[in-house]
Amino acid sequence: MAGLTGKNLKDQKLVEIIHSITSLPGLTMTLLTEKDITQATSLMKEYQLDYEYALHLTAALKIKAKEIISNDQDFDKTPLKRAFT
Repeated sequence: MAGLTGKNLKDQKLVEIIHSITSLPGLTMTLLTEKDITQATSLMKEYQLDYEYALHLTAALKIKAKEIISNDQDFDKTPLKRAFT
């Protein structure tokens, strides 16, 4: 996350934001394996997704999710139901 924001973990506000996210009740983090990374490239082609979205789809399918919360219509092409309010 630090690389995405251009900040580093010496930035106390960034540390607080990361802690807030990782402390959300019911949040589960899923580690992606080399096999998952490879699967994401296949899903990119199959559903015409960019790599980032393909990784999200891979993680969601790995945990057998039925829905994904996103405002991006690219997920409408996937087996997941897109939920966004």
